[in-house]
Amino acid sequence: MKELILIRHGQADHLLQGVAGGWSHSQLTGIGREQARKTGERLKELLDGKPFNCYCSDQARAGETAAIIGAMFQKQPTLAPQLRELNNGLAADKSKDEARRLELPMTEPLLDWVPYPEGESWNMLQKRVFAFMESIREDEAETAVIVSHSNTINAIIHWWLEFPPELVAKVSFDIDPCSITHLTITSWNRNKTVCRMNDTSHLNAEPDTGFGD
Repeated sequence: MKELILIRHGQADHLLQGVAGGWSHSQLTGIGREQARKTGERLKELLDGKPFNCYCSDQARAGETAAIIGAMFQKQPTLAPQLRELNNGLAADKSKDEARRLELPMTEPLLDWVPYPEGESWNMLQKRVFAFMESIREDEAETAVIVSHSNTINAIIHWWLEFPPELVAKVSFDIDPCSITHLTITSWNRNKTVCRMNDTSHLNAEPDTGFGD
């Protein structure tokens, strides 16, 4: 695998309804579906006929985004529960106010803090995401398209760039709905390269419609 294209799902209804993200059972809005269509059109330009494998989180908002994009290539995305968002446990499907009341006191080290009862820490998320990425490292197709969530995409970027724990704790990236992040390996010195990060230019400069996932 020499190339990764990472896409966050389109606008989802929880972003508009004041509901916590994480493992909440949210769906794409009409805007989210149109964002997915525009993202698929942009991918046609980026991929330019190259063969690729497509994977997505099995959460509804990511699966629907991937299905819209995949249909444009006549490709069925592979659902992967390992690509789910950070598990927010009992806060899933709760309002943001209710989720704040459930939040557990912050502990150190921060990467081991579990924010919500029955949820997971950043290290737990990273472990499952890293294991999945290692499992597809030797795919025959040199390009992989992954449709997932903001925290999961952050973890994939950390994996790709081989961040040590001290950097993982300090560096994160904004990942907007239906943004494209494009990671490659250069042919001349085998360096890992970030070609584009959180690119939403294909969405016609639509305003950000939600923070986090």
